[in-house]
Amino acid sequence: MKLPTRLIPVLAAVSLAAGCATGSPPAANNGGNDDTADISFSFWGTNSEAAALKAIAAAFEQANPGTKVTTNWIQSDYEQKLQTSIAAGTQSTVIEISNTSLAGFAPSFAEQQVDAGTFVQPNISESLKYDGKYYATPFTAKPKVMAINVDAFKAAGIPLPSATTPLTLDEYRAIAAKLSRGEGKNRVYGASNLWFKGWLTAAGGGFYNADATACTFGDAQGLETARYIVGMQQDRYAPTALDIQGQDQAQWFAAGRLATFSDFGPWTIADFAKFSKPNWTLVPVPGKGFPMEVGGLAISKTASGKQLETAKKFVAFASSDPKAQDQLIQGNTALGVPIVEESTGTLEKVLPAERNLAAFTTAMKTGLVSPSVPREAQISGDADKGITSYTPLGSGKEDVAKILPGLNDKCTAALKQ
Repeated sequence: MKLPTRLIPVLAAVSLAAGCATGSPPAANNGGNDDTADISFSFWGTNSEAAALKAIAAAFEQANPGTKVTTNWIQSDYEQKLQTSIAAGTQSTVIEISNTSLAGFAPSFAEQQVDAGTFVQPNISESLKYDGKYYATPFTAKPKVMAINVDAFKAAGIPLPSATTPLTLDEYRAIAAKLSRGEGKNRVYGASNLWFKGWLTAAGGGFYNADATACTFGDAQGLETARYIVGMQQDRYAPTALDIQGQDQAQWFAAGRLATFSDFGPWTIADFAKFSKPNWTLVPVPGKGFPMEVGGLAISKTASGKQLETAKKFVAFASSDPKAQDQLIQGNTALGVPIVEESTGTLEKVLPAERNLAAFTTAMKTGLVSPSVPREAQISGDADKGITSYTPLGSGKEDVAKILPGLNDKCTAALKQ
């Protein structure tokens, strides 16, 4: 779930006009039909992400002859359409859900039993718990890393950052300053546009507190992080939201206008794989890193009988069988990082070793997962709208110290409604 300026994956929702893993038209939801073992599976994503999920469904069908998985690829307004389908009783048997959205939908999902030891680190499974219970099983992790322009570092005489140990925020700012040069449209920025939520986590803060009872982006750490970003923009070490409006930062990187790109997700690999120049590699995001999204598979509460048993088998297959986990990688495109040890190296082999795709594996094993809150999209969306409208973190001009605390209080009040 990404914002446009950060190459964020497209959200999706339940649609009756989607394709099927076996190529036949999608069937209506039959959750609760004890007589059939066939299931339906809804998910969001770009073309390549959808291809990975359809490949997992097809692999399951192959491993379970006679069982059909009808795939519903949803290309817009995922959560809104999911809510509509649940209200109408037409939701799919198995539903893709992000850890950030789980809280709002948990009452409509069946409780699951999850073996945390299946995955490469406990943080992955814990992210899909709500109120102490599992309402989805993880099947992919989506950590963030940072791309660096190797040519720019060498030209400036700056040693390359460690491939495994993150820079501090102060070290990163000093490097960005040395890499920045030029004026106007020829300006080379040491940093890409800085995503407030990401850098807040990197600095040791968070948008919400640990138990999701209060918003914390307007506390002392939030203000310090906001000032860090605004200072980078004022010194022209990083472009503002207005500088990049309507433009693709990946293309800025390819054109040599960015020396570092700090919001690099698995889905970004395909874009960078096409670049003939500059030479680039991946390193950890500075500080504590950006929040890691975890993709999960939920089972509709209405599923029962043979269908419920098939849904459980499908979820277990997608989340833990290497034949399914390997399908997360389609050519140069990655839906996410495989979360079982046997498949973690699959992503690392997509590009030559000098690109250091192993940085994703490291980021996954140390990744921080944000708490899930009900109405997350609305609550964080309203806060983001205020932040970007009024402060230099977006297109505004007001002092962050004047705006963030008030928005934070409104955010906390919304959490308690």
